[in-house]
Amino acid sequence: MQKFTIKLWSAAAGTVAATAMATQAVAAGAPQEPADPAEFVYPTGFGKALSLMLAGEGGENGIGVHKVWPTLSFPALTTEQIDQAVTGNSLVIPYHYAHQYSDDGKVGGYNIRYDQVELSKCPTTEIPNDGYLLYEGVCSAQVKEPVTGTWEAKDNKLCVDIAWAGKTQIEDCVTVFFVMDSVAFVKDDGTVSGKAHSLKKGAAPDM
Repeated sequence: MQKFTIKLWSAAAGTVAATAMATQAVAAGAPQEPADPAEFVYPTGFGKALSLMLAGEGGENGIGVHKVWPTLSFPALTTEQIDQAVTGNSLVIPYHYAHQYSDDGKVGGYNIRYDQVELSKCPTTEIPNDGYLLYEGVCSAQVKEPVTGTWEAKDNKLCVDIAWAGKTQIEDCVTVFFVMDSVAFVKDDGTVSGKAHSLKKGAAPDM
């Protein structure tokens, strides 16, 4: 069993404080924690937490947060919770990829590749969803590469084998956490895997 923690330290100067945040994935075994991840209870119930996340409520009521100060603890999702959360939905990193998890254990969606094109193709003012990105004087076009693969929730982890561009790109089993309005993946060595994901209802929209 694992838990994901965020520690907050505050240094007040008058009425204003500067807050720093650090993250740490902690292996199970602490005597004060339940031995079974299923014993963790979300403040509003897991079903409510999931519905808020899919509705874009931004972590209202603190999705997955235990009332502990100055450390906020986020329980790892169980096998059943992972299955409930991702089946028929999409895990997305905006402007990077959208992976769609079907109820038959298949993964679809797309990865976004950026190819350099003529500078004249990029407008001087950014236009959302136009398929172009101007960054440091370089114009790039978004190219969507179809994603194929499989997924399975087992042993309180999400296991995926995902390929695009003709080769396997992600093959791993990770522990899953709801951290407010984001989804965090944690590897077996305790490190956070890549960026935070968003959980979207159904097939992910174009980005």
